[in-house]
Amino acid sequence: MKPVQIKTIILAGLLSLACTTKVSEWVLLNSLPDKYLLVLYHKTPLTESVRNQNREFSEKISSANVVFRTLSRENIVEPYYALYYNDRLFSEYHNYSELEGIAFSPLRNKIAAELMSGKLGVMLYLKCGNEEKDERGLKIIRNTVSSSPFGEIIPVIELGRNNPEEKHLVSMLLNVESDLKDINEPMLFGVFGRFRVLEPLLAKGISEENIDLMIDFLTADCSCLIKDDLPGINILFDGSWENPLPAMANRILDENPELLHH
Repeated sequence: MKPVQIKTIILAGLLSLACTTKVSEWVLLNSLPDKYLLVLYHKTPLTESVRNQNREFSEKISSANVVFRTLSRENIVEPYYALYYNDRLFSEYHNYSELEGIAFSPLRNKIAAELMSGKLGVMLYLKCGNEEKDERGLKIIRNTVSSSPFGEIIPVIELGRNNPEEKHLVSMLLNVESDLKDINEPMLFGVFGRFRVLEPLLAKGISEENIDLMIDFLTADCSCLIKDDLPGINILFDGSWENPLPAMANRILDENPELLHH
């Protein structure tokens, strides 16, 4: 997300007196995750074994924010799966085994647990594999978060771009914007609500100013503009968002009322 965009959203939130609930808390409590669409394209009729496989798979992902469909088309050479988000193609899979872990992974579970525990949000740092660049960005992130009044409730989590357990998560992150897959730079994603991910800060855009703006957005008063047009996308995840713990940001704000007018 560009700084100007963040500033615009923050200003709108701060000017609204209708809701004093902070953005991060309101989204977690009220905003349902957008659904993905997973389609199995095929030409010839599906065999009984494939139909059973699809039935089992549908049951396995039934509580995730995804809809599974099969679609017959004459121009299909070999069956394949396609994953869409808001009508945009994210990924294609050419055999069933590639779908393993599409809705769940250890890191996604960890991030969701942090969000459900009342944390303000998660700073998810996608490393590029260049040690110098990765360390530079990580140092800035850690220093900025630790110096924030909300630093204790903002976990910083690192993710290697080639982590095999998290291949689906990496793919979804690199689809937050259409051109990210071609950029081999460190990226910082703010994660909040029900696995809502903001557009990332890239390379030298990972700065103290921009990270502070992201934190300001998460702690801004909610507004109709934010409710109706949330930035970013939701990550595909199979987990429950029921009964999260109270937002920890409220305690910090109660103890430091001057932050309400910051």
